[in-house]
Amino acid sequence: MINRIISHTTGNARHVVFCLLAVFMVTALAGCGFHLRGSDALPAVMSVTYIQNSQPFSSLVDDFADALRTRGAQVTEDRAAATAVLRIHENDRGRDVLSVNTSGKVLEYQLWQVIEFSVATAENLPVVEQQTVTMRRAYLYRSADVLGSEREKVTVRGTLQKNLVNMAMLRIVAVAR
Repeated sequence: MINRIISHTTGNARHVVFCLLAVFMVTALAGCGFHLRGSDALPAVMSVTYIQNSQPFSSLVDDFADALRTRGAQVTEDRAAATAVLRIHENDRGRDVLSVNTSGKVLEYQLWQVIEFSVATAENLPVVEQQTVTMRRAYLYRSADVLGSEREKVTVRGTLQKNLVNMAMLRIVAVAR
């Protein structure tokens, strides 16, 4: 039907039809509650956040810092300048065997990671009570391609951690509502 409308219009009229369709689509998306991922607002107290972790130079701290910046917060390395503190209480990860072949060689592994975190104000008042987020991902192991399997493990581990951080951020955002 849209093709018929467009084919029966000329020059400027086509431009108008396209503009109207674009406006209609944007309005429909806005009306259905669609939001870009990561566009929800953090609690106002987290405008300047310090990330406290026993391993300050870990990839988990980097992922949390990126997620906070994406949501409009400023991440500081100066505890005194912070309006909020995101504490990472635990970051535990491991790998389990999921399946083996008939000769006992590993076919599939499962990677897992557990993060415990909380958020408090600079005055140590709780914003988000201590929460635990857990995730597991499986990947195939090919003994004939050890380097490829190792790269796959690293990729799966990185994606797993980014997804965990996003789940944690969703919990933090839920407190702001």
